[in-house]
Amino acid sequence: MGAGWVAGTVRAKAMARRRIGAGAAGRIAGAPNLSDALGLLRGTAYAEASAPGMSLPAAERRVAAAELWQLRVLSGWLPRSAVGVARALGARYERANIETHARNLAEPGRPSEYYDLGSLALSWPRLAMTTSPPALRGALAASPWGDPGDGMVEALHDVLALRWLRMVAAEAAPAIEWVTGAAALVVAKQLLIATAGPAEWLVRAAAPLIGTNWVRAASVSALREAVPVAGRWVLDGVDSPSGLWRAETGLAVRIESDGFRLLRHGKPGVEPFLGAVAVLAVDGWRVRVALGDAALGAGPGEVLDVLA
Repeated sequence: MGAGWVAGTVRAKAMARRRIGAGAAGRIAGAPNLSDALGLLRGTAYAEASAPGMSLPAAERRVAAAELWQLRVLSGWLPRSAVGVARALGARYERANIETHARNLAEPGRPSEYYDLGSLALSWPRLAMTTSPPALRGALAASPWGDPGDGMVEALHDVLALRWLRMVAAEAAPAIEWVTGAAALVVAKQLLIATAGPAEWLVRAAAPLIGTNWVRAASVSALREAVPVAGRWVLDGVDSPSGLWRAETGLAVRIESDGFRLLRHGKPGVEPFLGAVAVLAVDGWRVRVALGDAALGAGPGEVLDVLA
């Protein structure tokens, strides 16, 4: 094992120890208002979100930006052989940039704010230069993201999510059950909640991850049986579409639990790096949920209870 993996593993474990954790997130959610909740982020990895007068969407974005910064720092300690996995994990932020850019092109004059991807960028510099929806679609088709299909703005979120999951599956074998479960949830929302049913673009994007047997599923239980075994667990205990939020939260719980296990991996390598990224990503999500609860002034909600 090279020195790069050793240094990267040491750094990954150190950064994972900086997480907020369930207890602190509960205190943030229990703050009397958003301003007080943001004040509790001072001195943490999310301190940039604690600036006075910060709105909830702006604070949530800064928390996500802190997650990205931690990933960029970690990737800087890794050997060159790990570039693929680091970029695959960072592609979730490029995906967010693409969605923002697509909305801006469809509605000129919208305020624009993008994540700074640094060396984790896949195709963003070239995609960011496009000046019309057709040009963006063409640039995506020529990139690792692929053609998003017709109705681009509406379809983009889920199709890019599925293609991002495919990138992670290709680079990080220990994440295969997370990826498959997440893909099952993406199609579940379109199949069981949306009124139009699964569009062709969704079926094509999901096929490499979970096949196509799920297309005719008419219930959560039928969908569970139709997806690969590696992803069925995510729908355990979910009886109806109204319970999919609990499945999504359960996915985060599983990712965090597995992340801690990977962090304890005996040898330096991709496992502790992936574990740190997983733990920090769930921690950022937990913080965003806590800030939302504080903004509502109702204290910790059901999502944080599941994440505890």
